[in-house]
Amino acid sequence: MKRFIFLFVLPVMLNAVTLKHTRNTIVIDGNLEKVWYTVAPLTGFTQTEPEEGKPASEKTEVYILTDNKNLYVAFKCFTKDRKPQVRLRGWDDASGDRVTLYLDPFGDKRTGYYFTVSAAGTQEDGTINRGGIAFDYSWDGVWFAKSKITNYGYNVEMKIPFKSIRYSSTKWGIQFARDIPVKGEDDYWKPVPQISGFRITQFGELEGVEPESKGRFLEIYPVGIVRYNDKFKLSGGLDLSYNPSSEFGFNVTILPDFAQIEADPFQVNLSQYALYLRERRPFFVAGQNMFRIRRGNDFNIGPGPIDVLYTRNIGKIVDDSIEVPIYGGLKFTTRGNGFEGAAIYVNTGSAGSEPMANYVALRGAKNIFSGAQLGITYTGKEAKNDFTRVATIDGTYTGKIGDIIGQLSYADSIGAKGFAGYFNYKKFTDKYLWQVYAKHIDSTYNINEVGYVTSKGDNYGAAFASIFRPDVKSIRLFSIALGTGIGKETYVNNYSKAIWSFSNLNLSNNYRFEGSFSFTDAYEDTSGTEIHYTGKSISFNMGTDHSRALSGGIWTDFSYAFNYMAYHLGYQTNCGTYLHFKPISNLLFSLNISYAGYWYDSTGIKDIIQGRNVEDSYFIFRPYMSYNFTTKLAFRMENEIVYEKSVGRVYEYRINPLIIYNVSPKSNIYLVYSLTREYNSTIDKFETTDKGAAFKIRYLFYF
Repeated sequence: MKRFIFLFVLPVMLNAVTLKHTRNTIVIDGNLEKVWYTVAPLTGFTQTEPEEGKPASEKTEVYILTDNKNLYVAFKCFTKDRKPQVRLRGWDDASGDRVTLYLDPFGDKRTGYYFTVSAAGTQEDGTINRGGIAFDYSWDGVWFAKSKITNYGYNVEMKIPFKSIRYSSTKWGIQFARDIPVKGEDDYWKPVPQISGFRITQFGELEGVEPESKGRFLEIYPVGIVRYNDKFKLSGGLDLSYNPSSEFGFNVTILPDFAQIEADPFQVNLSQYALYLRERRPFFVAGQNMFRIRRGNDFNIGPGPIDVLYTRNIGKIVDDSIEVPIYGGLKFTTRGNGFEGAAIYVNTGSAGSEPMANYVALRGAKNIFSGAQLGITYTGKEAKNDFTRVATIDGTYTGKIGDIIGQLSYADSIGAKGFAGYFNYKKFTDKYLWQVYAKHIDSTYNINEVGYVTSKGDNYGAAFASIFRPDVKSIRLFSIALGTGIGKETYVNNYSKAIWSFSNLNLSNNYRFEGSFSFTDAYEDTSGTEIHYTGKSISFNMGTDHSRALSGGIWTDFSYAFNYMAYHLGYQTNCGTYLHFKPISNLLFSLNISYAGYWYDSTGIKDIIQGRNVEDSYFIFRPYMSYNFTTKLAFRMENEIVYEKSVGRVYEYRINPLIIYNVSPKSNIYLVYSLTREYNSTIDKFETTDKGAAFKIRYLFYF
């Protein structure tokens, strides 16, 4: 009887970890000193990939301690008949063998942090959102880690200051993971199923968390920049971040540096919509996830949620070449008791046709029950004789019945008032997946001064996928999906109707294959004239195991649709290949070659096969090289060459070398040079459109 009770209670006991306090000084150097062995290790990792539910092929021991100011975690990783894969990379690029600590310091099972360290010592961090469905890689924290290769494998030590994170619960959620890339193996302390994937609800409990810290670090970022174009120019700015409690904080920026050290890549746009550009500016990147509703990373169909805040509108380029100056910004964030809120204010100056403006974004969201959240967002731009104001209510749910997103939004732009709505439901099981969506946007819903909206009108669709895990050693997973949808833009009288199919094959050697095709009975409005045609598309993607020294892939998309660059119906394609080569642990070469082309109207498949009737095409070459001297010092070389058929030669090229030195957490020194030249057919020569060098120091003082 006693034995039966012990076996019944043991799994429950193992689900919770009681944090042990220590007065010993723990040196973060990768050596596991005696103090670690005063606590029992956490073991028993299980595989998610490749063989779900089976014990990990290599043993991992995890030790946890605290001194009331910091959380300490040590991983002791054993390898079997091999050496750890060491890939020397810079911050936020932990490659090779690596381990991860996940924390839910609010105990709400919706949000959290992750901290990853590779066997080479590279650190990576970020936040977890929507219960584990979405990750935000932009967050950078102040924390410390070291790794060391040993005769049995490797060690990792982490020190997470409580001042560096937000928290409110005394009972945290905790999870650990280990990646073994040479085996394609992902191991977790608490089991994670392959299909439904990583979720915070799977975490164990960490009890006994008693931080002495009542506030967070006071962080002061002075930024100094020396630029040289035709002459030297000195500029600087100041960012300040302070959190008087673990739940509330604010950021101030004065004459900030919003310069991007990376240029936006060249893209061929055959649609009628403006391209969505990635945000890279630090003030906007940090915390932007609070204003974005994200779908899960796997299997999404149809349009996504409405982007009511698109920060690339702030400090944008106007009149083709004039950058709107940003004078200052202020940001508040708060968390606690199931509530999260944020407020952003930015003041911009006048430039060209753009007047001085004030941008405001407000967000409040409350957990209403397990897995469900209700939120309200306001975004606006106020300028002389000009305004855009957008109010949005949203709700999300992640749980056993599936993943649900809903939005209802109202906009007023200088008197043009309109509504928009979005709904998405997705359900995963081990054997199937199905999804339905609906999106409506009024023609008078104008938010592109603060947000990002492309097509206006109606879109509805549904898809069903069967998931197979055959008893074949070489095949990990196979799925096939069928879907349908209807939609029409505002000024079109008839609905377009589409059917499509998608298939996915994952092999045990980490090769993956994807293919799809679709047929559309399409109606489109082209400057007041509605056209009717049958649209067709087919695509294929293949990729190899990226953990290998040599890896790569190909992609292709071929379709018949209306071409808004040439303004006629016709066939068009976008395809390419990429190759990554890592000859040694700290050196990476890669080459991305893409091709975009389109054919004249009335061109047939036979003409395409024979290479005739190409109206225009672009070859884009992107060679890249990075060399990491250490985990703190790196050299990168980015290049881009664009060949355009219509001019019969290279149209543009860009050279962008960069040296980065990570002085300390969140503190970097940059030395960068950029040169962009475009071919001017009028004068038959290249002209320099961008040229310059910059030396930038961004140093963090924290107290």
